[in-house]
Amino acid sequence: MAPEPPTVIAIKQNFLTSQTRLLSQPLTPTRAWRTANTSAEEGSLPEKAIDDALFKLNHQITQHSKRVFAPQATRHVAEQIDNLYWNSAVAVTGDSEEGDEEGVGKGADLADAKTITTLPSTYDTISPQQAEAFPLEARRYAELVSRLQELSAQRGESAARVDRLERMKALLGPFEDVAAVQENLVTRNGEVETELQRMRMLLARVGGRVGQLKERGGEGRDEEMVDVEADEQRKVGQLLERF
Repeated sequence: MAPEPPTVIAIKQNFLTSQTRLLSQPLTPTRAWRTANTSAEEGSLPEKAIDDALFKLNHQITQHSKRVFAPQATRHVAEQIDNLYWNSAVAVTGDSEEGDEEGVGKGADLADAKTITTLPSTYDTISPQQAEAFPLEARRYAELVSRLQELSAQRGESAARVDRLERMKALLGPFEDVAAVQENLVTRNGEVETELQRMRMLLARVGGRVGQLKERGGEGRDEEMVDVEADEQRKVGQLLERF
């Protein structure tokens, strides 16, 4: 099963985590600074003193990052940023926090099939004023809704096909073991197939002999027919004796 898509808050939290991780990296002097410090005739710092100071400073940075940039704090900041975006959008559009009943509500799962079916096909249904003021955005909204509904229908068809194939697989499960199948059923390399192959060869030989008798004609035809019939009966008897 495919993983669920990340939420907006999760994406913002991942971004904040990546940025705070950059702030938590240990500090190291550049190679140019170390070269300048070593080549300085007066006032140069010893390497041991520099390393000790960097060790203490990086330790303080690590402790500070653990206290300030904790996952709970990052999550809280991501939620605050998300709320600020929603509040600014509400202030611009003039919609309520819960959204119009005919529009897209806050926190609506656009990956859910039921939510997709309830989306208005055009932006005029949501806000005629906004659709008239921003025609390009309104047209883009209609295209996205149409594409989203098309993909949702394809996903529904694929899910139905998968369910149907799984049911067929469950029904055909007992036939996976050929040894457990009844001998009187036609299976690949089974006994019935072997007997049918023998019968096919026998019919071919009988048909060939009958054709030869028709071509010969003339005298002795009845005697040859009797001999052929006796020979074929003998062969059929030998074939039946094997069982």
